[in-house]
Amino acid sequence: MTAGGGPVRPYVITGGRSRPSRNTLALESLVAATGAEPAPGLNREQLRILTLCRELLSVAEIAAHLRLPLGVVRVLIGDLWDAGAVHVRPPVPQADLLPTALLEEVLVGLRQLR
Repeated sequence: MTAGGGPVRPYVITGGRSRPSRNTLALESLVAATGAEPAPGLNREQLRILTLCRELLSVAEIAAHLRLPLGVVRVLIGDLWDAGAVHVRPPVPQADLLPTALLEEVLVGLRQLR
């Protein structure tokens, strides 16, 4: 296949790697650019990630914006993280989330304020 959009292109974008340097990049991890000067040698996709991440975006959202496979985006974000170009916030553990029943009670209370 050609590099125009077949399987060769993602392989080339990541330098042949299929796994990120950090194993903590979940779909829900939030990514934000640090604002530091981009390191020389970044590829076009990494520069687009930095542009997209001026505001917090999840790894999944970045993959959707770039129209690239999630695995490729995780490798690219891992490289940017290693270079100090992005901050990554891991997802909130399920145990730290508020119970649904509590949220429903708050919603009922807010509706009664009207």
